[in-house]
Amino acid sequence: MAASTRPLTLGEILDRTVQLYRRNFLLFAGISALPAAVMVLAFGAVGILLSSQLLALKPGGEQGAIMLVVIVIVGSLIGLPILLLAFSLALGASNFAVQHALQEEKTTIRASYTYAFQHIWRHLGILFMQALLAWVVPYLVFLAVAFVGGIVAALLAKSGGNSFQPLFVFLLIVLVVAMAVAAVLIWLRFSLAFAASTVEDKAIWPSMQRSGQLTKGTRGRIFVMFLMVGFLGYAVTFALLIPLAIVIALAMQKSLQGPTPPPAFIVLLETAYMGVAFLVRAFVMPVYTTSLQLFYYDQRIRQEGYDIEMLMAQAGWSGIVLPPPPPATARSVTSHIGLEQAQAQGELTEPDLPRVATSPEEPSPTPDLQDEARLPTVTAEETGA
Repeated sequence: MAASTRPLTLGEILDRTVQLYRRNFLLFAGISALPAAVMVLAFGAVGILLSSQLLALKPGGEQGAIMLVVIVIVGSLIGLPILLLAFSLALGASNFAVQHALQEEKTTIRASYTYAFQHIWRHLGILFMQALLAWVVPYLVFLAVAFVGGIVAALLAKSGGNSFQPLFVFLLIVLVVAMAVAAVLIWLRFSLAFAASTVEDKAIWPSMQRSGQLTKGTRGRIFVMFLMVGFLGYAVTFALLIPLAIVIALAMQKSLQGPTPPPAFIVLLETAYMGVAFLVRAFVMPVYTTSLQLFYYDQRIRQEGYDIEMLMAQAGWSGIVLPPPPPATARSVTSHIGLEQAQAQGELTEPDLPRVATSPEEPSPTPDLQDEARLPTVTAEETGA
């Protein structure tokens, strides 16, 4: 089994993630290509439409503003459910593939997505609950508090209390920071839900509860992993996108001499960004999935002694039930006649056979007074004396 049989540090988890990714590159990248393509196409299409409308928007033009609002609303109503479905399928398939890779079992992209489709509602529910609890609920709380605070600030300003405006701005900033911290903490709490659902075959809410239990004591390490992988993704994106933007700008240098860039330039930039974003998301998403499943196993080792179970399974001891201790029956009997009689009466079992001294220096055990009372009386006639 490729899974570790001891607790791992963050560096060891990332190193093992890279090793698994290199051995299963085509499998992992092929699975994550679907959500990456859907996300890039959805955001790219909306970005191109918004850019074209912004360039064509004239001062005081209400139709252009209405068109922008319509594009955002329609894009959200259509794009968000599609993204949610694509990512839930990809996360389920990716966790299935990582689990088989850790167990050194072969699988395919088709088999992984077959598993994901068979459990589509479970994976969709887990991703929906993660987004709802970590982002939607804190955002709604922020809007409610900001709305009430705005009303209070307006009333104070109307009554001549302008000195409270700086305090209101400061409290608003504090509220934004608190909302962001709460959202991150909730997301970290439920970050192992997909791994728990895949490995332990749990339903939606039990998987969320299981993640909350397993992430105790390691949320800081998971957060550092998210920061490192996210920074790597942004660094690669800018490293690829900036040279492409320079090449496009140099190729269209004459068209960029006007006050506003031409629509063709915006379309080319969006297309270049879509291509780079697709590559980065397709290659980075398996790193998150693999790392989180390694965190899942690492926490089970730390909290539940799962390493002992794995070692027993490797030794072929899984499923063995140790026999209970023997009942407290007659103890050691030194007399051969008493031994036969105790065995005939069923008072002496196999584990209670008397211990024989292995050396002259080691004395044989002496019976208790109760054992001596059980010894049969041997007469001289029986012994032939």
